[in-house]
Amino acid sequence: MRNWLFLLALILTLPAHADLDKLRFITEEYPPYNYAENGKLQGIAVELLERAFLLDGRQLDRDSIEVQPWARGYETVLNTPNSVLFSTTRTDTRESLFQWAGPISAARVVLMARKANAIQIDSIDALNQSDLQIAVIHEDIGAQRLQELGVDPTRIHTAFNNTSALTMLDANRVDLWAYGEDVAFWLMDTRGYDRQEFEAVYTLSEASLYFALNADTDPNLTAQLQASIDSAKDAMPSLRLVTEEYPPYNHINDQGEIQGTATQLLKKVLQRSGFEAEFQLLPWARSLTEAQMRENTCVYSTTRTPERESQFMWIGPLLSTQWGAFSLASSPLDAGNLDDLSGLRIGSFRQDAVGNYVQDQGHSLILATTDRENLDRLSADLIDVWVTGVASAEYLAEQQGTALNRLFVFNEVPLYLACHKTLSPHLQQRMQSTLEAILKEQGELPAPTLDKE
Repeated sequence: MRNWLFLLALILTLPAHADLDKLRFITEEYPPYNYAENGKLQGIAVELLERAFLLDGRQLDRDSIEVQPWARGYETVLNTPNSVLFSTTRTDTRESLFQWAGPISAARVVLMARKANAIQIDSIDALNQSDLQIAVIHEDIGAQRLQELGVDPTRIHTAFNNTSALTMLDANRVDLWAYGEDVAFWLMDTRGYDRQEFEAVYTLSEASLYFALNADTDPNLTAQLQASIDSAKDAMPSLRLVTEEYPPYNHINDQGEIQGTATQLLKKVLQRSGFEAEFQLLPWARSLTEAQMRENTCVYSTTRTPERESQFMWIGPLLSTQWGAFSLASSPLDAGNLDDLSGLRIGSFRQDAVGNYVQDQGHSLILATTDRENLDRLSADLIDVWVTGVASAEYLAEQQGTALNRLFVFNEVPLYLACHKTLSPHLQQRMQSTLEAILKEQGELPAPTLDKE
């Protein structure tokens, strides 16, 4: 009898692996945490949930996750036991409305504005005394924070979704947008907006994103989901290194493999350090955002600017690059410095440090999605001058058989591996010391120090 009672008690304490299948998961378009790409659900939260299921002995069917507008999903989970909404900001107001599992990631909710409007907000009182109009999404954390803080409701305008809210802000139909900062910038990068034209002017809250479970859900299910998430975080995958098409440092070869001088150096560092990494090629603005927001993710070859300094953990320098201005060899254009480019059509691409530097000197730019496009635009007489890395421009021009004229060189900077701020200090130090040892063996001096100008 004692043995039977002991066995029964043991069975009751074992996790029921099928239980997580009882949960109904609901999400929205909230990149990079949860979003649809090429018809498949992707994102940081989705990947975390998938790893949690695997470590619980289950296979998550991503197609079973329901994608709904935020307000509908929020109401559904409020009223439906065993349902889960993600990614949900955990606030004092919402605390008792749900059970919680997580966190997924830290998040900051801000008032976003167009830089050209030069909006400054020092307090909620100052906001209420102004006539500024604000876009929100119904039941979103931005809308709830404005309500909690007592912002005048007559100046709050509800958008259908985040894309329409961004459109309203860009078109000056509203002055501000209350939303998650990271997600707002991600949308700008992926929807073709220039994030340099926008800025966060006031922070509404800093909290974390969670899986929010209906309050009447079996607490054992919540505990099991939490335990699986904890295990998934402890078993994080190997490093993920993202980059762009920026030859000769990083580029795709004829076999579809990522190659280049920086890529080969990093592969050697990883091999000698005993670490593994997945390499992936993305548009540059997307690569930067991925490394800012995804744990164990790094981006290269990255210029270490004062604006980016606090956004990443840095490893390097890997090598150095010169910045130059180019025209077609057949062009009669003559210029010796950046001042000589005044009034010309200058080509760069989104989130590039070279273009940002030139823009900071007071020049307007015509921005492409990738740097390779600028060579075609130069040939098609859509731009007069192309500002970019010297080695990259000359490599692409030779590859396409286009004759360029290097007008002048205006800077030389080091390029780095920029990693998510939560990267293990041990890993960072190991890779840094290994990199320095390899460069010393190759007889290569460290790249120039960071240009602070």
